[in-house]
Amino acid sequence: MTVLSLPHPSADLLGPFLESQTTTHTRIAYSADLRAFFGTELITIDQVTSIGFEDVEQYRNELVAEGKKPTTVNRYLTSLFAFFKRCVALGLIARNPADSALVKRLRMADTSVGKAIAPEHIAEMISLASKHDNRLIALRDVALLKVLLYAGLRRNEACHMQWSDLIVEGGHTIVILRDTKAQTDQHVKLAPIVVEALTALSDALNGQFDYVFVSLHHKSRYGNQISSKAVRDVVVRYGEMIGLKITTHQLRHTCATLAMEGGAKPQQVQSHLRHKDIKTTMRYYTERDALSDNATDYISIGVGNE
Repeated sequence: MTVLSLPHPSADLLGPFLESQTTTHTRIAYSADLRAFFGTELITIDQVTSIGFEDVEQYRNELVAEGKKPTTVNRYLTSLFAFFKRCVALGLIARNPADSALVKRLRMADTSVGKAIAPEHIAEMISLASKHDNRLIALRDVALLKVLLYAGLRRNEACHMQWSDLIVEGGHTIVILRDTKAQTDQHVKLAPIVVEALTALSDALNGQFDYVFVSLHHKSRYGNQISSKAVRDVVVRYGEMIGLKITTHQLRHTCATLAMEGGAKPQQVQSHLRHKDIKTTMRYYTERDALSDNATDYISIGVGNE
């Protein structure tokens, strides 16, 4: 039987925590956030055990009073949650004082119009996914979010992806969707940023599984194809971490909106999202398009600005 050995009371807990992270970016972000909270370069057991959820709550309120953006405040809280989660695992504290059940994250004003998600919110979700303390889950979730966004896949299409469905045609990486709404095989081009994320995931999994997105948490289902509900839960979880209620379909909607805003023709978006009717594609863009030529622009009563 392995006996857990607690760190020496004067030992630094921050260094080992940072070393456990998989990327330099994550280590730098966590280091800055935690040192700002504790106000020291070293973090000891006494400092950790002296922190209650009231302290974290007060810190959140201070950040708000300083004018920090909600995304920034929530990022600080995420860093604290990850650090204290390790302390719980080490047996140093009984409960995480930064748990969202104790300290509420800030709700953010959604700068998106309609069902599309603002790019900065998507970037924040992907950043949080990359910081998951389980490296495999971090790689899986980042790849999943990018597949849903850039490829515009439906969640059941994502959970049915197999590594053998990824092929190269004319120098482009393609995913063959076997289980589609149209009930026929469909080809979708994958952007380089998606290919990069999938390659990182593939390298980490080392060819263990047939399906691209598999369960990596529950022992009974480890390595099994991820369920459609699990795909939804991943998206919802990272949305909640930044204070937004987000659905998987909103990522598909955002794919269409951002593509059109970037200059893609409606017919190109229709082909990419595999809509049978162009009217379906245009519905994704209706809310934003309506703002550029809105009824209010035509109202004039001859009164100048005062």
